[in-house]
Amino acid sequence: MMPMLADSGVRILVDHCGRPTVDAGLDEPGFRTLLELGTTGRAFVKLSGFVKFSHKPAPYDDAWPFVAALIDAFTLDHCLWASDWPYLRAPVHVDYGVLLHLVLNLFPDPSDRRKVLWDTPRELFGFAG
Repeated sequence: MMPMLADSGVRILVDHCGRPTVDAGLDEPGFRTLLELGTTGRAFVKLSGFVKFSHKPAPYDDAWPFVAALIDAFTLDHCLWASDWPYLRAPVHVDYGVLLHLVLNLFPDPSDRRKVLWDTPRELFGFAG
């Protein structure tokens, strides 16, 4: 479906970091395709759902290489943080406080945090300034 979506001209929002296959690594074909989509400037990605693809408990550190690759491909102008609340079908209990702490660790620069928590979602969803 990716060629059809990429050629459609619509803005695309990908959830849960695209649910990469951690064991397959960064070069897994589906994830590489997602990274290519990020370079189009028409797609956005939610940095969320780590519990659904990580093999480790919080802080899900096996997911961070994928997050870094997504940020590199999509830029912070097209990445937004999402808690994944209400954690539907999560395999384990998810603590919102842990996820909030992850934002502070992954984005220590306040302007980067503002970008993923406010500026990018505002642009994507058309919220008033």
